[in-house]
Amino acid sequence: MRRLVLDASVLLSAPVGRPESPPSLLVEAARSGAFEMIACETLFGEFERGLEGRYFRDRVRDPERALLSAMVRGIATVFPDPESPPPVVRDPADDYLVALARTADADAIVTGDRDLLNHEGLEPPAVTPRDACAQLDLLEESAAWAWRSWWGREPAPYPGPGGEPS
Repeated sequence: MRRLVLDASVLLSAPVGRPESPPSLLVEAARSGAFEMIACETLFGEFERGLEGRYFRDRVRDPERALLSAMVRGIATVFPDPESPPPVVRDPADDYLVALARTADADAIVTGDRDLLNHEGLEPPAVTPRDACAQLDLLEESAAWAWRSWWGREPAPYPGPGGEPS
């Protein structure tokens, strides 16, 4: 099983995104046990503060926000908050994610944060939600799901170079 730290922006994108979006696929994969989602109280706090922001208050009702918070807490493996994480990345507010991922021996930090994604030599590496989905083989499954939901049937086999189904 893989261990991943999903940052708050990824977690916040899932409930308002399309079901086939990478953040939504990742949260569903964590719920189903496809990988171990690592978190700490600082990460939960960042997620919950985001849910209380105007954007989410306008789109997600109070009871649903409480359920989302409980769901995220319920599927995560919780580690203690990193104490005084060493400075690693440009934004000191992100250092706890790196320390958490290292403490938990995570395979990656899943984020859309360019500071983390562009930080050379970061260990564990930062990857985009789409890249994490690709590594977990979630994108092909998503494409088939989208096809079924749009057309109500399985996609036809893709013809190979000679016109034969591959």
